[in-house]
Amino acid sequence: MAIQEKHTLYRLYLIAAVLMLLGGGITYRLFFLQFVEGDKYRALAEERTIQNFTIAPARGNIYADDGSLLATSVSRYTIRFDAVTVKQHHFQSNLKPLSKALSEVLNKPANHYESILLNARRASNRYQLIARNIPYSQYSKIIKMPLFKMGGTRGGLIVERKLLREHPIDKMAERTIGYERKDKDGYYTRVGLEGGYGTILRGKDGQRLMQKVANGEWRPISDASQKEPQNGYDLISTINVNIQDVAHNALLAQLEKYEADHGSVVVMETQTGAIKAIANLGRTASGKYYEKLNYAVGESHEPGSTFKLMAMMVALEDKVIDTMDIVNTGKGELTFFNKYKVRDSKVGGYGKISVNEVFQVSSNTGIVKMISEHYQSDPEKFVNRLYNIGMNQPLGLKITGEGLPKIPHPSDTDWNGLSLPWMAYGYGVSMTPMQTLTFYNAIANNGEMVKPRFVDAVRQLGNQPIQQFEKEIINPSICSEETLRKLQKMMKMVVESEQGTAHNIYSDNISIAGKTGTCQRDYNTDDLQYISSFVGYFPADKPQYSCIVVIHKPNKKKGYYGSTVAAPVFKKIADKMYRSIPTEEKIETASLNQLADASFPSKQELTSFPQQQIPNVVGLPAMDAVSLLENRGVRVTIKGKGHVKKQSLAPGKKITNKASIILELS
Repeated sequence: MAIQEKHTLYRLYLIAAVLMLLGGGITYRLFFLQFVEGDKYRALAEERTIQNFTIAPARGNIYADDGSLLATSVSRYTIRFDAVTVKQHHFQSNLKPLSKALSEVLNKPANHYESILLNARRASNRYQLIARNIPYSQYSKIIKMPLFKMGGTRGGLIVERKLLREHPIDKMAERTIGYERKDKDGYYTRVGLEGGYGTILRGKDGQRLMQKVANGEWRPISDASQKEPQNGYDLISTINVNIQDVAHNALLAQLEKYEADHGSVVVMETQTGAIKAIANLGRTASGKYYEKLNYAVGESHEPGSTFKLMAMMVALEDKVIDTMDIVNTGKGELTFFNKYKVRDSKVGGYGKISVNEVFQVSSNTGIVKMISEHYQSDPEKFVNRLYNIGMNQPLGLKITGEGLPKIPHPSDTDWNGLSLPWMAYGYGVSMTPMQTLTFYNAIANNGEMVKPRFVDAVRQLGNQPIQQFEKEIINPSICSEETLRKLQKMMKMVVESEQGTAHNIYSDNISIAGKTGTCQRDYNTDDLQYISSFVGYFPADKPQYSCIVVIHKPNKKKGYYGSTVAAPVFKKIADKMYRSIPTEEKIETASLNQLADASFPSKQELTSFPQQQIPNVVGLPAMDAVSLLENRGVRVTIKGKGHVKKQSLAPGKKITNKASIILELS
């Protein structure tokens, strides 16, 4: 018995010793935590209950030129249901009323929501989706519904709010308005105005100290270091909603008609460079069109015949040609190195025609022959003039992704014997529609090349502008006034002359000057395609707007010439815009020099002949005489240079359908 008691006593000692060791260990640990690692764990506890939260600023809006919203931030709400936290009797009594209320607001059957709620309850789902990205009007009704009005703990309501960017004009100009997205690593994807002006629109984050309270909720704590967010600034863009609507729909209708792959339109204010409309539409597999890419800014391609204006400018400025010089285009075909051919669209060619007519009919052989003959021995002279006005440089647009222009130079390693003649009619070079338009706009703007711009001003939350954007001049004068005047007349005759490639868009209501382009693409493959374009300005005599239309890969069976595919879009835009352009009456008077020149016909003499009769053009500059006669449907042949000294058809003679006149110049 004594032995057994002794064993029991030993066990008690052992247990006591173990307890003492445990107690000592706990005491040591408490001491260690309190005095050695106490600060660490107190900071950790505070971190888990008190945190700095980022307060997102309101992103600035983007407005049209008249104050209409193009982009704004709106709140959207996602509603979820915690089926576990709700008591059974609350759930049962509110199930049907809640389902009915959801049905009325979200437009789905009541039994649909009843099934969702029951299944969530059975599965103990604490995050059941009820509705996603709903507007405030629906959210405000849902939080007042049976059960949900009891809140998060008792009613199981979970609300998630986020800001979304909306475009009130829907898909129009979507790629130009653009977006700015930040990924998980903090890198931004920037597109259009949203991306280009992201730092202005974005604003700056604020900070607020918050404390965690019951049910996982957080409440703000007054803190001296609290930093309020700085809201983003608003952008006042140059886009005009009405012009944008016209341009978008005119392009869309033509793309659908010709089943084209994609296309773009840009309308620019001549004097300021302000972009009033820009549409970029690409085709889906189902044949629908949407703002796929910003082709006008980012797609650099061979311009084809619209580049002939640049070639003409160089040759006229160097005075190696004049508008009335005669060019023998032969039978409409040139051959280089016994292999490579340049052909005119007219079978059999145009024969001997003036430089002016080369441009009007868009003769490939004519322009190539002129440039090759005068610059073959010194191609650098031709290219350098293009470089001097900046055509080899990008425009430096604020919108990211501008395509790079390519103007070949004799110093390039890939320059060869075909580079110069091919360049003359727009092959081997590469430009974006915006870059091409900028050059043509300079012709309309009396030689002053201005940079395209998309923003007029930056302002703060509806207040006065804090930054105003004025026009930016790229080149104050791209050529002489003499060359400019000749180019302007040539472009005008492309539309007004019956033989002009764009005569089909001639209108008595509005004068248009421009140039067609029909460029082959994929010509080194078996799948030859075309790029149809038209670029110009209106009204021709007092330009206010320039515009370019480019349509890629139209259905060849339906048409592919720039005159039939692209030019009608330009005309539709010009016609609709012209109604809003103020007009003024101007009485023209003859200058003193003209009155002193007895050989120069007066205004009365010129207009005294009816439209159906040959006018007296003796004494007129050749270009004016040609313009006057061709406007009456008379085919003109020029001999010599200077002013008209003799005309083969007498003034007053009736004009027939195939009337032809020879003008002798001195």
